[in-house]
Amino acid sequence: MLEETDQQKFDLNLILEQIGPFGKFQFKLFSLICISSFVASTNFLLFIFTAREIDYRCKIPQCDTNSSIIDASYLNFTVPVDQNGFSKCIKYQTYSNISGELEDQCYPSFFNPNQVESCSEFIYQDDEVTIQNEWDLGCSEDWKLSLVGTVNNIGQLVCLLLAGYFSDRFGRQKAFLWSVLFAAFLGLIRSFSTNYIMFIILEFLEPALGSGFFSIGFVLGMEHIGTSKRVFWAFFPTVFCVFGVAGLGVTAMLTKNWRLLMRILYVPSFFLASYRWLIPESTRWLISKNKIFDAAKIFASIVKLNQTELTMEAKDMLNQALNEETSVKLNKEVHCKRSTNRNPSIKPKENKLKTFLKSRKMVLRFINCSLSWTATLFVFTGLSMTSVFLDGDIYVNFILMCVIGIPGCMLTFWLMDKFGRRRVLSFSYLACGAACIAFVFFKGNTVALQILFLIAKFTVGMSYTTINFFTAELFPTELRQSLHGWCSVFGHIGSILAPFTLYLAKYMESMDMILFAAFVIPAGIFILYAPETRNKPLPDTMQEAENL
Repeated sequence: MLEETDQQKFDLNLILEQIGPFGKFQFKLFSLICISSFVASTNFLLFIFTAREIDYRCKIPQCDTNSSIIDASYLNFTVPVDQNGFSKCIKYQTYSNISGELEDQCYPSFFNPNQVESCSEFIYQDDEVTIQNEWDLGCSEDWKLSLVGTVNNIGQLVCLLLAGYFSDRFGRQKAFLWSVLFAAFLGLIRSFSTNYIMFIILEFLEPALGSGFFSIGFVLGMEHIGTSKRVFWAFFPTVFCVFGVAGLGVTAMLTKNWRLLMRILYVPSFFLASYRWLIPESTRWLISKNKIFDAAKIFASIVKLNQTELTMEAKDMLNQALNEETSVKLNKEVHCKRSTNRNPSIKPKENKLKTFLKSRKMVLRFINCSLSWTATLFVFTGLSMTSVFLDGDIYVNFILMCVIGIPGCMLTFWLMDKFGRRRVLSFSYLACGAACIAFVFFKGNTVALQILFLIAKFTVGMSYTTINFFTAELFPTELRQSLHGWCSVFGHIGSILAPFTLYLAKYMESMDMILFAAFVIPAGIFILYAPETRNKPLPDTMQEAENL
């Protein structure tokens, strides 16, 4: 069995560089990860359309007898006007002396403009079906629509904790597969919800158990790539994630029915279960768990598939790992399982989490990354939700918001490779903050507002791409998925708070943009204190991470 000293001799980065940065294995692996990224991202912002507030108005029993027109002419004398147009929640009372057959007549003289009452029934826009018009969630019930996005983000927060733990404890592949299956089953069941309570419970459970396969797949792919091509390869899953979110907008535009939309988007997740036989376990994770033989087998198959020629040093290293494990496996007198043999002369390792907490440098780095994640997802989610309230077609605005992220991804990865992660992240935060502040001073200028909005969305998209990639490089393999997940947990606290900025904006104009700027500008300053990781190998141990 390989002892700890042998594990240290197994130079993972040497093997990764020699098997080649662009071979059949990498192409296959990242093609599969790109597909899973596309599927996962179609569900990230699904609640924007399933729980979207559609146009509705108060039902006037005397007038709406054979009509359900949203902008009916009789609203002028039956419904008061507020700052947003005709009131959705109150109507004029009829005069008390109107009785008998006249009660069902729709005449201006029958309605008292000095007396109002709350609406008990509503007329909804009938060309789209969301949970609002299906379960009559108007006026006093409309808070339930915002609750959907908040519950979804709480579920994603829980998943990050679970996915990080299970991924580091049991392996990337197993955690990925379980996440996929939970997403497929619970998402499909949610599309058959019979009431709001059933829907909101599943709105929590599905992301809590099934939203982790994007981040797990992303980390698994990165851990199979050498230092020189890490940025290049990470670009593709990120772009496919953008395509997936845009695909959500296109599908929502074509279906306009929340049940059909969900069924179309969740069924493809079932096919990802085939990845059990298509993608290998992370070799970095295997080595961190002292499963050198399993990692060596995967490397041997990669060398064969890529048809690459290793140096003598790399061949000896690989053969030594395979031969030593084989000798243990064939020895019938040894009753220990492979990978669980322990040399009694080797002292047990200190708990990795305790080692992390004792390192002031690593704890401060974690806090910095967590603040960046919070700012990023708070603004990213807030701007994504704001896009459907901009002037123009909501679906076109949403798709445009996504498409603008594609050149953003291309530019981001080029800039990261050219100038480093830290500078790019700081620039994107500060530019986003400047656009949000400028937004406040151009109220009424639709063209200027749309341009500033796209700049803000473009730059916060850059920051999301960068912080996701940067965080994975800052922490060691033994805790990478867990700490990446915990940073993202704090980010999802920002996502949870983001839906409520829309309500603040109703009471104080542009408050949402002011809050967005207040989050990203400090983040742009603090991130400059993080270490640069450009052209540096992924750290496998705590010591290597500290030395970045």
